[in-house]
Amino acid sequence: MKKTTLILSLLISAFGFAQNVSTGVVQLASDFTVNFQVNGTTNKVTMTMVGPSNVWLAVALDASSMGSTNKDVVIYDSTGLQDRYLNGQATPPTDGANNQDWTESSNTVASDVRTIVATRDLNTNDSKDYVFTTANNTSLPLLWAKGSSLSLAYHGARGSAASTLGNEAISALPEFDVYPNPADLELNVKFPTSIQKAQVAVYSVLGSLVFQAELDQFNSKINTSDWNSGVYIMNISTSDFSETKRIIKQ
Repeated sequence: MKKTTLILSLLISAFGFAQNVSTGVVQLASDFTVNFQVNGTTNKVTMTMVGPSNVWLAVALDASSMGSTNKDVVIYDSTGLQDRYLNGQATPPTDGANNQDWTESSNTVASDVRTIVATRDLNTNDSKDYVFTTANNTSLPLLWAKGSSLSLAYHGARGSAASTLGNEAISALPEFDVYPNPADLELNVKFPTSIQKAQVAVYSVLGSLVFQAELDQFNSKINTSDWNSGVYIMNISTSDFSETKRIIKQ
């Protein structure tokens, strides 16, 4: 088993990083940013949306104008995070109850600033959802809007922003240390002094999520006693950075 997991680890190390792309932090407005990180190993995309906590926020993907049709829109308002689409109407309709593909992993407010982290599959098989790619230098034009309150209504401000999915946009954080590796009963995530907290997700090599939580300087242990032996992929991310590590469970 150890020999097999070592070979798998080497193979994943050789190919895994080339499959990760990101827009980096895209400045939409002076107080509104978004970041899309695409993980080709897990076939998941992570969105981090940061904006005022007292208004609704919206981002449309691969859209040239508000009059575009069948373009993917992610909206946060008083009812939560919603999967919607542009169809030329003032208020984008929802994709339907069975096509709400974004899953919130955290929603925090500090000093009147809301930070939402959510994930979904690269390809949801919904014709109205944008299909993310791991190809480098992929142009992803964005439209944005925000309201004057949390109740979804006509936008108070709107605009457009250019972004590109690229390998160079992912910044590694070598200050993070994960030990022991190989692991037995637990993993420890050592934070750099400049980082207070981060989202940590661990996937099996088949893409199954086995652990997800927000860790910080004082809560950084992961119980691995129930994990099966093998190779796992750990993603550590903040609003500005992302780092992927390979973990072996004995």
